[in-house]
Amino acid sequence: MSDVSAARNIIDEIWPLDTTPRKRVIGAVFEAVKRVERSLPQDVIRLRKRQWTERRVRSIVDEEAGRIDAYEMRDLEQMAIQEARNALKKSQERSARLASIVARAAARTPGEMADR
Repeated sequence: MSDVSAARNIIDEIWPLDTTPRKRVIGAVFEAVKRVERSLPQDVIRLRKRQWTERRVRSIVDEEAGRIDAYEMRDLEQMAIQEARNALKKSQERSARLASIVARAAARTPGEMADR
């Protein structure tokens, strides 16, 4: 598997292109990798050949990039970790809300109905 395919697979795990519009994927990935990039120290950013651009993200999504640098793979992996954590947190919050609804319903007496 080439580096470009590996990078595309990382993106596809978070935002599957078969269910998410391409433009939305490119925009979401760009914002996520820029967040990762902004969190880095300035001296690290200065050592890089290039910064993330929407065009670079598009070339990876379309698998047209000639190569992927090591720092780009690290950024993509970091982006995937952060997005997975965000998705897990949202899922846990939703599960907690649903559990509270079930608990309230179970606490009511069988014939009791909510006034609506």
